[in-house]
Amino acid sequence: MGLTGGLEELSFTDLVQMTSVGRKTGRLTLYTEQGEEAGELQFRRGRIVGARCGALSPEKAFYALLARRQGSFSFEKDPSLDQIEGAGLAVETLLMEGMWRLDEIKRLRERLPAPSTVRLVTGEANDPLEARVVGYLGPGARRLGDVVEGLLVGAYADEYDALEAIASLQGRGVLRVEVVAEDEAPARRPQPELER
Repeated sequence: MGLTGGLEELSFTDLVQMTSVGRKTGRLTLYTEQGEEAGELQFRRGRIVGARCGALSPEKAFYALLARRQGSFSFEKDPSLDQIEGAGLAVETLLMEGMWRLDEIKRLRERLPAPSTVRLVTGEANDPLEARVVGYLGPGARRLGDVVEGLLVGAYADEYDALEAIASLQGRGVLRVEVVAEDEAPARRPQPELER
């Protein structure tokens, strides 16, 4: 029998540290509030040997799971783990980097508040992720959250990388972020059309 519970009672960070210190071997699976699988970590003798969350790389998958505050988890002992590409970093390193990234996401959210509209102005992208942002915007404008979500769904980036790319483009004047008052924000649509 494994360990199950809610992330409100036992945080992801605590789960990872307990599994690491206890040198456990098995699979830690996280679930959304709706009960759908959000991702998993695989441990062998307390070391992370695999991480999965959508199509993100193992390291980015770990960071995406670290950001989860709600939902549930289960840990099952499993000596015969699947071969998931390993994260290749020590638990302590992943946790420290992950906590730093969460702090940076908070800072970037303050700089790029929701709801906002992102509009292409002029200039070029400096890297493939910035190019995806520019391509996603096209000639019109999109909601900031939709741009970030588009990059997340396509597994091109996690939230930190997406916001960092948008902030970099904004800083160079390639795009403009227009803050919209909450009561003036257009209703959320699953697949919004370009706003002109």
